[in-house]
Amino acid sequence: MNGERPPDKFSGRIGDGRINWQVGLLLVVVNVVLLALGVASTFWFFGQDIGIAGLSVALPAMSLCTFLVLFTDSRDVRTAVMSAFTVLYFGFVAASFNNEVARAMADTSGFLDDVYGSFNTFMIVMVGFYFGGKTAEKVVEKKHGAGQASAAAPLPEPVGNEGGTVTPLPAPATAPDGDPA
Repeated sequence: MNGERPPDKFSGRIGDGRINWQVGLLLVVVNVVLLALGVASTFWFFGQDIGIAGLSVALPAMSLCTFLVLFTDSRDVRTAVMSAFTVLYFGFVAASFNNEVARAMADTSGFLDDVYGSFNTFMIVMVGFYFGGKTAEKVVEKKHGAGQASAAAPLPEPVGNEGGTVTPLPAPATAPDGDPA
């Protein structure tokens, strides 16, 4: 071997950088099935009235599945996290078309309304930081050259440290009883 790790069969990218469409299709199918099961669990034909409990399990499961598939490939954790939360957000929006979820969200004093309102704000912040971070990376990459974007810039030498040695600070004065003066 030449030091490269073998490709992961769940990797989102093939060795030459192209997208692995099989993994993408798997991700879409799994997420659609989880969402369909979650929405179906709100109807009567499951024999039990579990309300939106099945949906509240399916949405995070979709998000977790997205994160795990993208994280196995990604050298960019930010993209995996952002994708997972985006899937969760779109699942939340899609679920709001269900009558039972819509009734729960219409209750302005209810928990679901608070969660949805907070999650909207959270997504705005996440999108801002995601694109802001990507832009900052591109600026640093352009400024320092293509190969050095991930390497930290060297820190400047401290003023007065021309010799490269560190001069220790004098010990604090103490009173005869050992307390600081």
